[in-house]
Amino acid sequence: MRAIIKTITLTAATLAMAFAFVASPCRAQDKAALSSEKPVTWTVEKMQESHMEFLRTEGYSPRVDEDGDVAFKFEGRTYYLLISEDDPNLMRLAYPNFWSIENEDERMRAQVAALKATKDTKVAKVFLTEKNTWAMVSLFLAEPDDFHPVFSRCLSALRLSVNTFADTMRAN
Repeated sequence: MRAIIKTITLTAATLAMAFAFVASPCRAQDKAALSSEKPVTWTVEKMQESHMEFLRTEGYSPRVDEDGDVAFKFEGRTYYLLISEDDPNLMRLAYPNFWSIENEDERMRAQVAALKATKDTKVAKVFLTEKNTWAMVSLFLAEPDDFHPVFSRCLSALRLSVNTFADTMRAN
């Protein structure tokens, strides 16, 4: 009899926990966040306009490139704010093609340097393409223009990751 009562109690407790998990508001929020059910109020044009206006106030001369991304120069280098029509809450600041990969030996050294730069730099990541190297900062934001207050820090992290990569390559 005790075994039956214990089994019934455990089953009831398990069902109660499962129901609480399924019915909890957090679960609904998690599903909405993962599936991006939030209504999109930012168009590509609105994101471009917001980013361009912000960059102008910061002293940059931004332009919209052929892909619809916002390009700007800083210290002679061209950076991009990549616009994602499907996910306006994703902010990506990119510095593409900063180190060409000439051969397989250099690719192996570049992979090690990219891992080191990514590990040593907050938020920024360095990765290899077929014959080149990119650095990128990716953030999820509540609103697309929420990146404005952290833009300088993101740019600094991006530059640090590129410098760490280059220093590691030169040392090897």
